[in-house]
Amino acid sequence: GEEVTVRVTLPAGTTSRDVRLDLKEQWARLSVGTLPEGKREPLCGKLFQPINAADCEWHIEDGPGSLRTLTLSLEKKRKMRWVLLTRND
Repeated sequence: GEEVTVRVTLPAGTTSRDVRLDLKEQWARLSVGTLPEGKREPLCGKLFQPINAADCEWHIEDGPGSLRTLTLSLEKKRKMRWVLLTRND
């Protein structure tokens, strides 16, 4: 299939235990406990197009300096270009 990749820079010391990801066919919420108050959900809303939620993956790796990077791969249901990640309709 085809994927949409989302990358989020996280504070030093963030581990998978700090991350909560809820995925549905056309909705996603990513919560990270180590992000500042008010910015703990870098992704929350209706996705631009449907995904295969069961086939999506994420991992955390070391980023620049002491920061960490979360990479989320969303498996598209249909092959098409996404012009947005989330939509407000």
